[in-house]
Formats: sequence, structure tokens, C-alpha cells
Amino acid sequence: MQTVPKSGHAEPDDRDAAYAIYTSGTSGKPKGVLHEYGSLDMCVDSIKLNGEVPFGEDERLALLVPLNFAASVITLLAALNTKGSRIFVVSYATLKDPVLLQNFFIEKQISVTFLTPSYVRALSGSAGPFLRTVFVGSEPANNVFREDVRLINVYALSESGFGVSLFEIDKPYKNCPIGKPGVKYSLIDEEGDPVPEGETGELCFEAPYVRGYIGLPEDTEKTFIGGMCHTGDLARVDENGDLVLLGRSTDMIKINGNRIEPAEIEAAVKQALGIDWAAARGFDEDGKSFLCAYYTADVEVDPTALRQELMKRLPYYMIPSYYMHIDSVPLKATGKLDRKALPKPNIEDFMEDYAAPTNDVEKMLCEAMARVLKLSRIGIHDDFYEMGGDSLGSIELITACEETLPGLNAGIVFRGRTPEKIAQLYEEQLENSDGDPDEKNAAAMEKEHPLTTEQLYMIDYQLYTPNSTMYNLFSVMKVDKDVFEMDRLAESMAAAVKNHPSLLTTIVYNDDGELVQRYTPEVFQDIHVEKLSEFEFKFVKDTLVYPFKIIGGKLYRCRVFETEKAGYVFFDVHHTVFDGTSLKVFMGDVGKSYLGMDLDKDYYYLMLDHRENAPQKPEYEASRRYFEERYNGEDWSTHPRIDHESRENEIGALTAELGIEQPQLAAMERAYKISRNEFFITVAALAISIYNDAPNVKLTWIYNGREDAQMLTTVGLLFRDLPVALRFTDDLTLRDAFSSVHEQVRSGIEHSIYPYVEMNAAQGITEGELACVLYQQDIRDMNGMEGFDIQNVDIRQNQAAAENILDIQILDGAEGLQVVIDYAASRYEDASIEKLKDIYVKTAQALVTHNSQKDVTIRELRSKLEDRKNFFQTVKGFFSRKK
Repeated sequence: MQTVPKSGHAEPDDRDAAYAIYTSGTSGKPKGVLHEYGSLDMCVDSIKLNGEVPFGEDERLALLVPLNFAASVITLLAALNTKGSRIFVVSYATLKDPVLLQNFFIEKQISVTFLTPSYVRALSGSAGPFLRTVFVGSEPANNVFREDVRLINVYALSESGFGVSLFEIDKPYKNCPIGKPGVKYSLIDEEGDPVPEGETGELCFEAPYVRGYIGLPEDTEKTFIGGMCHTGDLARVDENGDLVLLGRSTDMIKINGNRIEPAEIEAAVKQALGIDWAAARGFDEDGKSFLCAYYTADVEVDPTALRQELMKRLPYYMIPSYYMHIDSVPLKATGKLDRKALPKPNIEDFMEDYAAPTNDVEKMLCEAMARVLKLSRIGIHDDFYEMGGDSLGSIELITACEETLPGLNAGIVFRGRTPEKIAQLYEEQLENSDGDPDEKNAAAMEKEHPLTTEQLYMIDYQLYTPNSTMYNLFSVMKVDKDVFEMDRLAESMAAAVKNHPSLLTTIVYNDDGELVQRYTPEVFQDIHVEKLSEFEFKFVKDTLVYPFKIIGGKLYRCRVFETEKAGYVFFDVHHTVFDGTSLKVFMGDVGKSYLGMDLDKDYYYLMLDHRENAPQKPEYEASRRYFEERYNGEDWSTHPRIDHESRENEIGALTAELGIEQPQLAAMERAYKISRNEFFITVAALAISIYNDAPNVKLTWIYNGREDAQMLTTVGLLFRDLPVALRFTDDLTLRDAFSSVHEQVRSGIEHSIYPYVEMNAAQGITEGELACVLYQQDIRDMNGMEGFDIQNVDIRQNQAAAENILDIQILDGAEGLQVVIDYAASRYEDASIEKLKDIYVKTAQALVTHNSQKDVTIRELRSKLEDRKNFFQTVKGFFSRKK
């Protein structure tokens, strides 16, 4: 046992355990690789190219990769070991949108980052004036090259923890080299002997500071032999002495950077078809990866129906593009499956019912899709996603159509899917986008507008408690005076307010006695720094929140304070002109203004025009029918049964830790092909069903309502309440419940032009007040202000009232996963909400443990929840919560 010196810490030895990296865990069981401190030194050395680190001091690095990737360790250590460097953590919302990511690179002046080759291909145009060095890895860097940045191909694994080799990409390579390893390595044959010079063998490299897989001694023995890590990757040395990867020696394959075990796909196919044997093989040709599934049973296979069933079981990148019947199983001499002998599918055989384009737009889309998917032809009824497309492919499609179909966006591709439907949506967009959007927005700001359905619903609800702060959205942020110039910060707040017309909007009655909203820039009040003592501020801060004068009054408040210790920024706004996403947009503008950057345009009044004109669109009526036919006329349980009838709106709140680790949740999402939001919606519905002992549950969730680029920079009340309903019969499987929620969320977004929830409430035809589920990802983080020391300060909400009968919020931020239940305290006893909280937490923990191909029914889940001992054994598992 080491003695801790007076300095306060022990000097670690190279052989001391340092950290663990988890593999991607496609089977739902990630493997932890335990590294010693010696790996950290190797990691620092591994980023040197020709003996030198390929970037200098004062760099601004962007961390995009998950922390279970070796690339994250390399990026973090690179920042820590270069003088003056800073690291910026990129949110998932930014990462999944190449346009937002490029803007992030420019706004944050990012100079170094790590991207997958697939993402580099998806980036269009210039990467900006600051980005100089991009490390690429996690998948083959074939046919990847850019003139404007330095691309470095890095080969690393969770099992290495450091870059095994680097290669600077100087041109597009059909099979890009990975360079010369910086550690001892060898290429071996199936017998474990070194292969002759120039031949192919399994790549093994020295890994002296890796202890192996945590709690998996058999796997460790297979992978780490004699101080060498056996990668399973086949490689050979090219004429320049660089290693070139040629595939996998094992069955594992990679699709767009995702490590995939064919056994997982095979299990899903067998379960879906009810057969005893299936196989899967991956193909990677010309940078295009795809999967094919094989079966021998004499069964009729409907590829469309099978894909739909597999989408309940597998993430999109594991859905085979093709399904082939084979007469016999190819075997090796050992009697094992010869996977490489499985035949390559003839893609033309799978393109049934070809329909030729009927106009120029369809023709351009078909041709572009064929290029992106590397197919000889695409018909107007072929589904882009079923033919092998994915989210990155949709960006490639848009880029391919940039000149021929300007204005095509990911939303249109997502909703349309087929060339025929995408062409229809695209042409409708052109018809509705006459004129310059800036000019149309300016014209819309000159006239008064009726309140939106959402605004009317909100004002009507507040009339129950008119002098309350139920819809005040407020925050106080504490800032470091040594970092921020307070006068400049006040000016930045003022600039952000002036940039967003919704904040300078007034609600009034017109001559016909109707509520309307007008742009009234004269209500703006200059923001100046108010100086007072820290003692005085303690009293002032609890007087800041009070009711707004909704009719005829200013709907925002902003004040900046400075004490002898710190600076404080107070911002309060009424919900009728602001939503949760607006906070991120607004704070982003404060940060941009402070840094002297131009602010993006806000199209709030153009949005009002669009919503006023929505009832005249044919899809509005179609969407109304969709919602009413699907959700009306049923006896739904819409909220936990109340304890007392009351018209009072006293508010109550209860917060609890969910007790779920992020790796568990990520594995669940992969296994059931659902989003995090959809998981928590399902948990809420099941928890209410159990609480009420009622099988049919209907609730709502919040969609942010921002579908195009213009709305991404707009502040206002843009969100839509969308319904989800489930019938929890005993035989319903968890997979089918998740699938139903996934489909309803997707269909709800598609039909969100019609404000179903608010219209039903206004017409008095809803079954009752609907409980609402809000998944708040990083809602407490101040987007746009990364790198600054900003803290949220708790203040008193005077004259508070409940916004709804009951809201279940999931906070997913730096403090971990928490559930917050806001409720009408005049209708519920505290003990009842405690009971609901317990059911919700236990249901979430029980559901998150079921991530295998074996289906579990609602009856079985209820049994687990009722058996406390069995339940706690279930949730403990191998994902124990850290203390």
C-alpha cells in the first residue's frame, strides 16, 4: 500500500490501474478494457507523426467522439499536453447535423478535431478558416481527402487506448493505409506464426500496459497473448512499408464505424422469421458498406415486413439491406460456417416493381439516390432508407442535389423517403416559398397576428390563476467578473433581446375584441449594470420573479447586477413567446454577441404567417383526420388518478435520481431501436397504467417544432404537444410497446402541422387533462457559452402555480439522469406522488435491463415489479450504480 506524501497525492507507478474504456457492446454487453498508467504515456507519444505532434500550442480542440472511444482519450490528452490549448465538448444535437457542426467549428474557432471518414465525406463546402487538422478513424478511410485540412488516419482500439499507427492522407486511396505502427507488431497466420513478407495476416501489436477485459478472463486470454493484442484485423505491408487493412479475421465487421457481431443480426432474423438457422455477412466496396442476411428454411419472406420487424430489434445500421435464400450452408473443412463463401447478392434481383420517373424532379432524385447508394437504378417507389440509406446518406443525397434541387432538406427526405413523395414535398415547398424569406419576415412584422393555438391554450389555462407566475421561464446566472466585462455582457444581453422579435411582442385586444400580437420594438428597455453588495443581492434576487401583465405588457425582463464578488444576469420571459429550445438559441446569441460575432436572423413573424396559413393546406386536414381517427373515441387513462377535485393550482414538485447508468440506456436504445425520448415516454405510460390499474393510457410529449434552418435560429413558442397512446394487454411485448411509441412519435412529427392537443382542449372534447412527458436534454447547460464559468443560481418563484395537472420531466445533463414530477398539489397527496415516483423509477430500471433478442411481455414485467426481491436482483446485474 502506497504512503500518500505531504503533497496530497501518491505518485503512480506505470503498472497502477488508471482507467477503463468500454467497447461499443453491440450485443448489449460492452466489455471494459482496464488500462494502466503506462498507457497514458504511450497515448501521448502515439499522436506524434514523424516524431512531432501534428499541431502546435494554443489549439482549440473539439471532442465529438463518445468517451468509450480510444479517440476521446487521445483528444483529451492532446489538449492537456499542448500549452494553452482548450477543448470544447460537442453536443449530440450538433454532432448529428453536419451543417450545425460546420457552424460550430467556425463559431468556436476549432483548429483540431476527430471525425469518422463517413462524416468527413458528408461535410460539404469549406470547413472554415480555423480548422487545420482532422484525425480520422473508427472505420476505413477509403476515398477520403480534402485540400483545405490536414487529414491524419489514426488506427486505435478500445483495447489499445492509444494510436497504434498514424498515416497522413495525401490523396484519395481506394484502400487507405494506416501507417507504420509506433510499437512492436506482427502479422500472423491462423496457426499464430508470422506470415511471409508481403502476405496477409492478423495484426497484433504490443500492449504492455493493458490488463485485459474486466471480469472476462476467457475473452482476455483469447485477445491478449504474451503481451500482444490480437486485433482480429487482417493487414499487409504495402510497397511503402505502411500497413493496409483488408478486413476481419473474425466474424465481426464494421458498418460506418459501428462494430457489429453477425450473431446479433442472426438471432434477430431467426426470432423474426421463426426459423432455426440464419447467417449474416457484411460487404464493403468502394466505400459503401451493406449487410446481407441468408436463410435455408422454406419460408416466404416479405423483405418490407421483415425489415419493419427487425427495426424493433436492431439499430438501423444493423438492418440487412438484402435477404437471400440459399440451398445449403457453405462449410469449412472444420465443419464450421465459411462466412466468406456466402454469395454476394445481385442487387438487381432485389429491385422489384421498378417505376420510372415521371418528371424532371423525380428523375434527378432517382439518379442522385442511385449514386449515393451505389445502385444502377432507383425507381420512384423505392424507399431510400430500406435500400440502405441512413442519416449520413441523406446528407450525401442533399449534397448531390445541391445544384439541381436547391433547398432540398433532411426533413423532406425523412418524411418523403421515396423519390415520388420527396419530389411532391419539394415542389410544395417551392410553391410556398415565393419571395425572399427576409422580405416576407419583414412584411409579417408590420402587421398584427392572431395568437397561435398554443398561445391561446396557455393564456386560457393561466386564467384559472391569473396573478400567478406559472408560465414565467426565469433564470439567474452567476458569472466570474475576472472573465466577463459586466458592461459588455449587459450590451450582449441587449443585443440578443433586440435580435428576437418575439421578446419585443405585445399581446393586445384588437377592435373586434380578439387577442392579437404585434411587434412593438418600443417596449425594449436598455440594460445597464446595477451595482450593489452581495448582501443586498441576496434579498433582491428573491423579488425578481413576479407575474407578467400578459395583455398589453412587456413579456420579458432582463437585469445585470455586479457585486464585490461576482456578476449576476437575470432573465425572465413569459412562456407565450418563448420555449425551452429558445433558451439555447437566446444564450447562444448572448455568447456570439459577447465575442463580437454576427447574430443569425430570427424568423418569428414568418413562422406566425406559416401557422396562420396552415389550415388552408391539404395536409392540415389530413393530419386532423389522422389524430382524431387514431386517438379520439377511446376510454383512455390520461393522468394518474387524482385524490381531490379542486380548481386551485397550487404547485408541487418531487425530484429523484433514476438510478440508471448511461451505458445501460445506450444499450437499450440500440437493442430496441428507439430514442431516449421514446424510452421515457414508454416508461411514463406503463407507470401510469400500473398506478391506475388501467390498461389504456394516453399522454403527451413535447416536440420542439423546428424543422427547417430558418426556425433553428428563431425564438418563440414553436413547440407542439403530440399524443402517444398505448394499450397494455398482458401479452403485449415490450418490443412491440417500444415499436408503437416509436411509430407514433414519428407519425406525430409528420402530422404536427395540426395542433391536435390544443384544439381538442379548446373544443372540450379531450378525455381529461393529459399528463405530459418532457425529456430535457442538457436543459440546464448554457448553450453557446462553453468555456466560461457560469453557474445557475436558485431563486424564489413568487406566486407559483401548476402549469398542468402533472408533468414528468427527465433531466439528462451533467448531474446525471433525474426525474422531476411537477403536479397540482391541490389534487394530489404528497404520498401519492411518492408512490408514482417509485413506480416510475422501478419501471425504468426494470425496462432498461431487458435488451436481448428474447421478448418480454407486460405480464412478466408486472410480475417483476411486484416481486421486490427479484426486482432488485434484476436491476443490480452487472450495471451496478457507482456510489
